Amino acid sequence: MTIQILSNLNYPIGNIINQELQNANAARMAVAFLKYSGLKVIEQSLNNCVRNNGNIEIITGLDFKTTDPQSMLYFVQLQKQVSNLKFYCYGDKDENKTDVVFHPKIYLFQKGRETTGIVGSTNLTKGGLLTNFEVNIIIKESKPLYFSQLESIYNSVKFTESVFSPDEEYVAGYSEVYKAFIQNENRAKQDNSVQEVVRKIRKREEYLPGTVPSLKSLIIDIIKNEKIKGADFVSLTKIYEEVERLVEERNLIFKMDTLRNSIRGELNKHESKSNHPDNMDLFIRSSDRKGYYSLSDNCDNYAGR
Repeated sequence: MTIQILSNLNYPIGNIINQELQNANAARMAVAFLKYSGLKVIEQSLNNCVRNNGNIEIITGLDFKTTDPQSMLYFVQLQKQVSNLKFYCYGDKDENKTDVVFHPKIYLFQKGRETTGIVGSTNLTKGGLLTNFEVNIIIKESKPLYFSQLESIYNSVKFTESVFSPDEEYVAGYSEVYKAFIQNENRAKQDNSVQEVVRKIRKREEYLPGTVPSLKSLIIDIIKNEKIKGADFVSLTKIYEEVERLVEERNLIFKMDTLRNSIRGELNKHESKSNHPDNMDLFIRSSDRKGYYSLSDNCDNYAGR
């Protein structure tokens, strides 16, 4: 094992990330902010890794609308062309399910039995990689002790309901909000037209795939399975039992003490007659049997979180 602590004043961390990325069989990065300027710093190494069949995952945060849409669009389009790159976003504090600001800087590289973990202050921006005063710890191991701990933290981020895979439609809406925030953040927060776009992209998020199933997607799958068995409507009790079973079976992260309340909340929110502003019209409540639910026609094309 070797451990180094470096600032960009010693040696730019971008140089080390490029070296590791170029030769990696697998690379995973979770950063609070992503900029096109930072992407350009690692672009050649990233493309080399992809061409050499290395698997790459990138998770970036959206808090404070600092991640720029140009970098997002780059990865959205690239992952359409190659199957070994995955790009995810972590919903901002107002949208995610844990009410936290997403602020990590974790870089994980594997080549055979050799692992490199980098954690510190560097985001995927040109300044962070090359010129800012940043401090990072680089840990190289053949028996991954600290790497395994960082990997566990990375997975605790990746496998949450807040993570989703954006598409071009989402990036287009995000771009409008980003430009407004760049011009004047306070004004953008008060601008009704900007906030309407914010509401639209939040709703769009719900239709985009993630890394783990959402509560509503679990409910949809349960009702679909019961319909295959011949049931027109499924009881709330059955939905409770099956959701709890799936959560335990798949080790999904939900608050078990409030899970049944959350299930009722999702059913009420997305029930066809609901007045909730974010209603996706997914469920139909039985008119003659209390506490029984079926699926609306919208569920036929539902593939989101």
